[in-house]
Amino acid sequence: MASSATNCPTLPSDPVEFCRKWLGYEPYEYMHPFLRDESHFIAVLQARQTGKTFNGMAKLLYYAVRYPGSTIIISAPKYDQVKRIAFKHLHSHLNRMKARDPQLFRAVVGSKGLMRTIIRFRNGSEILAESPVPETIRGHSAKAVYLMEMNFIRDDEDLYTAVLFTLNTTDGYLIAESTPWNTDSVFHDIFHKEEYGAFSKHMLPYTEALPPNGPLTPSIVSMIEEQLRGDPSRWRREMLCEWTEDDDRWLPMSLITFCQDSSLSYRSAESKRRGQFFVGVDFGKKRDHSVVAVIELKDGHYYLRHCHRFMLDTTYGAVIGYVKRLQDNWSRLVSVNCDQTGVGEYIVEDMRRAGIRNVNGVTFTEGTKEAMATILKEKMRTVECGECGWMGYVENFDGSWRRSCPNDDSGISSVFHIPYDQDLFNDLNTPIYTLSKTGRIQFNHSSGTHDDMFWAIALSMKAYEKGGNIPLAVT
Repeated sequence: MASSATNCPTLPSDPVEFCRKWLGYEPYEYMHPFLRDESHFIAVLQARQTGKTFNGMAKLLYYAVRYPGSTIIISAPKYDQVKRIAFKHLHSHLNRMKARDPQLFRAVVGSKGLMRTIIRFRNGSEILAESPVPETIRGHSAKAVYLMEMNFIRDDEDLYTAVLFTLNTTDGYLIAESTPWNTDSVFHDIFHKEEYGAFSKHMLPYTEALPPNGPLTPSIVSMIEEQLRGDPSRWRREMLCEWTEDDDRWLPMSLITFCQDSSLSYRSAESKRRGQFFVGVDFGKKRDHSVVAVIELKDGHYYLRHCHRFMLDTTYGAVIGYVKRLQDNWSRLVSVNCDQTGVGEYIVEDMRRAGIRNVNGVTFTEGTKEAMATILKEKMRTVECGECGWMGYVENFDGSWRRSCPNDDSGISSVFHIPYDQDLFNDLNTPIYTLSKTGRIQFNHSSGTHDDMFWAIALSMKAYEKGGNIPLAVT
């Protein structure tokens, strides 16, 4: 099939040959079925670092050349993820083409066609980066839509519906790829429910990408397996491509995903910020990491603006200096709540002597941990309608989840906002809870896992333990 680009060679009919002859790389054999798949609906479930996005971008380039004048959209849980990962791979492919065959590169795209979030082709096609917002996607008529890490997209049901309408007039293609996360999701349903039978499904655990068949390093894989021995659920999700249940987790995966805000990014401690900030410091050293988390309160909503995990063996003095630097740059720190368990009250005095204001020491007991964890979960469950201002909880009385406001069917969002960060998601999902004989909730985590970010964030919310709850109008 020939491209319409001037002086452009004939496009190979086989996408694998396209990768070899035009893009200059040899795809691993386990990726051949995906690359050659002509289905209009494709779902890819692959272990980490096995090349799903790298080869997915090659397939989009093939579509762009094959279908002149087409619009191709890439979206992900976070817009910056498309720029940093997807477009990095697109540029890598095209720069390799340029180095191998400059004339072909000029005929296909040319240097002026390469931009950070748009690639424009000589034949009129274009590849665009878009936020995972249904209204934005719905504004296009696309020949192909590529959804990266679809299982982590917050409004996945609305986005999926928008994508279908986008492809409706173009006889287009949808590629959805991810590692497993929550089961209350469209991506999970694609692999488990009959109504998604139109999808061609590709599943690849890490075992299929070991040498000589793939790029994974056995010694590194063994190290990861050892480190995740205490967190078998994460190993099964990220390496074996299996969904796992989290009934014993304090913060379920679906709730964590619901609180994700695709427009939110961490702010540097070196940047100048103004607002109302609440800091939580969880001290660790040998086995656990020290973590500093910063929540901003703005218009009744809570935004995780900063979350920094220190390397093991970082001195307490270095952590205190870090918080002091935050105080110097961020105006104003309303409270700084630090874990003094096992460290002693002197840590609070050291922080005050360093010039840190509004410091409060917290000793972790069953009671204080239950109170902090409950506050955090309550904020994450609390939702608001952006149209009428109604507030309530994300769960209905029958246990199902709300998708819209009960008053006017408008969209709802959590009042607690976190950025897309898979390490953060896993950490928030780590605490396991049980009910003791005394009626107290007890928290623990499996050996080899970490919950430091969870407790740092919970500490930052401790200021609301008394009198800080938002009044709700639950219906």
